[in-house]
Amino acid sequence: MVDHESKVPSMKRIGVIGGFGQWATLDILNRILKVSTSTIPQYGNRGYPPFDLRMLNRAPMVLNEDGSYPDVLEPSTELLEAARFVGKNADFLILPSNTPHLFSSEIEKAAGKPLLNMINETVDQVVKKGFKKVGILAIGLTLKKGLYQKPLTTKGVESVVLSKELSDKLDKEGVYPLQEGASVQAIGDIAYKAVTYLRGQKVKGVILGCTEIPILLGEITDDHDIINPSQILAEAAVKRALENT
Repeated sequence: MVDHESKVPSMKRIGVIGGFGQWATLDILNRILKVSTSTIPQYGNRGYPPFDLRMLNRAPMVLNEDGSYPDVLEPSTELLEAARFVGKNADFLILPSNTPHLFSSEIEKAAGKPLLNMINETVDQVVKKGFKKVGILAIGLTLKKGLYQKPLTTKGVESVVLSKELSDKLDKEGVYPLQEGASVQAIGDIAYKAVTYLRGQKVKGVILGCTEIPILLGEITDDHDIINPSQILAEAAVKRALENT
């Protein structure tokens, strides 16, 4: 706490492209605000980085007419328009969702601003912890396209993923119901079962490779072996917002 707003440092503006998981977007914004209270001198409502936010209730890529994924993925026009929108005034961007990181370079080009990459930040944390084998709790394209597996491999880290059956079950019984407004209590323990499966593969840590998962797991995300990209991104975003200001 400080006694005058002049003692609150100036901060970079964060451009947020969210909505791919609306509750996950809010969760990460809330995490940024909480990190700010312990990192930034507080005075009233001054002690957090400014945001420019665009929420999209569509897939971040062009889909086939039947809603399926094409063989070659391309960013949607809405995604690139959102990048241009938040890029006008933001100093850097974040994506509070994993899958849109498939189009990181296109987003940066459209925005004209750098992207603080949640996946890269997470992989760096795995390396810092010295983990040589981790589980990846992910679904859909994040899993299929190896968004975590590929960079981990280049760092010499072995990765273990969910079985297709369990990944599909997590998506249909956990992630989708949460996005559609179901309570965590109503959804049940499918996310915990997925963590238990990966722990059974003798991994040193478990990456929560879907930003809805921390909401589903609750306090379990604080376990020593859980690697939470949502929290990692929040901490990195506040740190970046304070750099060179």
